Amino acid sequence: MGKEVLAGPRLDRLPMTKRHRSILYLLAGGGFFDGFDLYIAGSVLASMVALKFSSVAANASFISSTFFGLLIGTLIAAVVGDRFGRKFTLKYSLLVYGIGTILCAVSPSFGWLIVFRVFAGLGLGSVIVVGYGMWVEFAPRRTRGFWTSALSFLINLSQPAAALVALYLIPEYGWRIMFWIAGIPPIIIWALQVRYLPESPRWLEQKGKYEEAEKVLVQFEQLVPNLAPVESVRQPALKAVNAKQTLSIWSPGIRKITIMSIIISTIMMTTWYTFTAWIPTFFIKQGFSDVKTFTFSLVIMLGAIPGNALSAVLADRLGRKYTLAFMSVFLGIIGLFYGSASSPAAIMSLGFIFVMGGNILIAIVLASYVPELSPTSVRMTGSSVANAFSRAGTILSPYLIAYLFTNGGQHAVFWFSFALYIIMAITILVLGSETKKLSLEDIEKKENLIHESASHSM
Repeated sequence: MGKEVLAGPRLDRLPMTKRHRSILYLLAGGGFFDGFDLYIAGSVLASMVALKFSSVAANASFISSTFFGLLIGTLIAAVVGDRFGRKFTLKYSLLVYGIGTILCAVSPSFGWLIVFRVFAGLGLGSVIVVGYGMWVEFAPRRTRGFWTSALSFLINLSQPAAALVALYLIPEYGWRIMFWIAGIPPIIIWALQVRYLPESPRWLEQKGKYEEAEKVLVQFEQLVPNLAPVESVRQPALKAVNAKQTLSIWSPGIRKITIMSIIISTIMMTTWYTFTAWIPTFFIKQGFSDVKTFTFSLVIMLGAIPGNALSAVLADRLGRKYTLAFMSVFLGIIGLFYGSASSPAAIMSLGFIFVMGGNILIAIVLASYVPELSPTSVRMTGSSVANAFSRAGTILSPYLIAYLFTNGGQHAVFWFSFALYIIMAITILVLGSETKKLSLEDIEKKENLIHESASHSM
C-alpha cells in the first residue's frame, strides 16, 4: 500500500460515529475505575484513622506510596505509549492495576498495603494518561473539546460513585470492600479492550504501519454515507509531522509546551489531591462521625457532574486558554472560603462548588489541552512527563499538607493552594496558546511556525 493514508485529515472530516462511541466507552470504563480507585483514598484513610489502623502520619505514607507507583507508571507510559502503541500500553496498565488493587484488598498488614499500593500505582499511572491521549487522536476535530470533556465526564463520575459506595458499604463491611470493587471490574474491561479497542491510526501511520492504519480508518469511514473528500489543505501539515519523527519534547518549538504542561499539571494535581484525599480525614479529626463524614464527602463530590458537563460546553465555545486561567483564580478564592467554613451547609455548598470547578480544570487540562498540544510522535511522552512531574508533587505534598494542618490548621492548607492556583493562571496566560477547533496537525504546524518566526527574529 502507498504511503498516502492521511489518517489525521480522514479522521478530522468524520462526524461522531458508533465506532467512535465504542472506543469512548472502552476508554471511559478503564478510566472510571482508575479514578474510582484514586478517589476511595479519602474514605479508606478516614476509616483507617477511625479504626486506629492508621494515623495522619501513616496516611501520608499511604498517599505518597500511591503516587510513587503512579510516578513510575507514568514514566513507563512515556516510553511504551509512543514506542509500542496506545492500545498495548492500556492493556498492560489495566491488568497491572486490577491485580494490584485486588492484592490491596487482601493485604495482611499496613506495611503490605503500602507495597501493593505501589504495585497498583504502576498501572494507575498509565490508564488515564494514555486513555486521554488516545481519545484526542480519534475525536472529531470540530467537537474535540466537547467529546474529550465527555470522556472526562464519564471517568469522573467515579468521584461521587466512590463517595456513595463508601457511605453505604464502609460502615457495614469495612474499608477492604472498596478495593474489591475497584479491582475486579478492570480485569473485565481489560479483556474487552484486548478484543475490541483499535490502535490509533495516527500512531500507526507515524510508525509506517500503513496497512494497519488503513484497516482502522475503514472501520469508521464505512459507517458514514456520502463521505466528504479529504481536505487537501490538511496534507502539508501531515507531511510536516511525518518529516519530524525524531522530535523530542525538549525540541525548539515544543519546549515551551512541555514546560507549561509540567507546571500546570503539577499544580492542578497537587491542589486537587490535597482536597480529595485529605478532606475526609480533616472531618474525622474535627470530631465528625463516619456516616456524617462520608455524607459530606458524597454531597461535595456530586459537584463532579455539573463540572464535567460545563467543561464540555466551555472547551469548544470559550476555548481552553482563558477558561483555564479564569477557573484557576476562581478555585483559589473558593478554597479560601472553604477553609474558613464551619457550618455543615457552608462546608457542603462551598465544597460542591470547589469540586465543580476542579473538574472543569481536570477535564480540559488532562483530557484536552495537554494531549492535543504535543505532536503525535511524542504525544504520550509529553502527556506522561507532565503527569510524572505532577505525581512527584503529590508524593511530596502529603507531608507538607500534614505539617501545615498540624501547625496552622486547614486555613494554612488552603492559603497554600491559593498561591499555587495564582501561579497556574499566570503560567497559562503567559505560555499557553488556544487550540479550539484546530486539527492536531494544525496545532503542531502552528507551534512550529511560532518557533520558526522566533528563530528568524533572533
